[in-house]
Amino acid sequence: MKKMKLIRLLAGVLTLVLLFTGCGSNKQASANQPKTIIIGTGNGFKPYCYLDDNNKLAGYEYEVLKEVNKRLPQYKFEYQTFEFKNILISLGANKIDVGAHQFEKNPEREQKYLFGTVPYTTFILRITVAKDRTDINSLADLHGKKVQVSPGSNDAYVLETYNKEHDNAIELVYSSSDNATTVKNIEDGRIDAFISITRIVDSLNKTYGDKLKTVGDPIASSSTYYIFRKEDTQLQKDFDKALQSLKDDGTLSKISIDVLGGDYTTND
Repeated sequence: MKKMKLIRLLAGVLTLVLLFTGCGSNKQASANQPKTIIIGTGNGFKPYCYLDDNNKLAGYEYEVLKEVNKRLPQYKFEYQTFEFKNILISLGANKIDVGAHQFEKNPEREQKYLFGTVPYTTFILRITVAKDRTDINSLADLHGKKVQVSPGSNDAYVLETYNKEHDNAIELVYSSSDNATTVKNIEDGRIDAFISITRIVDSLNKTYGDKLKTVGDPIASSSTYYIFRKEDTQLQKDFDKALQSLKDDGTLSKISIDVLGGDYTTND
């Protein structure tokens, strides 16, 4: 009888050992799974971040992020697309983990969010007008004119700052219009100008006909960065490390040439 009790006791102990060992194995397997990171990007900013004819994410941002993820196996990237103005709102609300929409630095953004330290594209902003306009060549020429800007964009910030110093001389028209509508707005005279970069204007001319031109000297020059919440310093450092490796081995330049038609990772 005592022998049977001893056998049962040993069997129970063995079962508990196996149970706890199994739990430990499950925890270890779970710990080895990559952490899901939600990337918030755009859906209508071609060729940077947009949805293709099959409603799939495409563009420079997506191609760069795929390479970043290859170099960060501890993370699994998932994507959500938004209008530009809603990306940083979603970041602040913890709905996404990274903002990826060619974000440029400005003091207002830097107060709220954490920028990466490694840039991955450069932007030289220029005034863009209809091909036959000859009366606009500078910011001063925009006084009393209607200029379309995207809400929350860096071009809006640049002109808002200018307006503060010049008694709101430029009439800003806030719009999230797609490219076709923006070109049409210029054609029909609903706006006098918008702010863009030469390579995007060249692309618009190829798509919609030779209807636009950039004029005058650049009104601003800046680089673009990924944006994180203030507390996500480790994620920022990991992104920076991966991006730097992409720059060092030429992968970033290759993506820029393949998708954008030139190496815009260091200059315009």
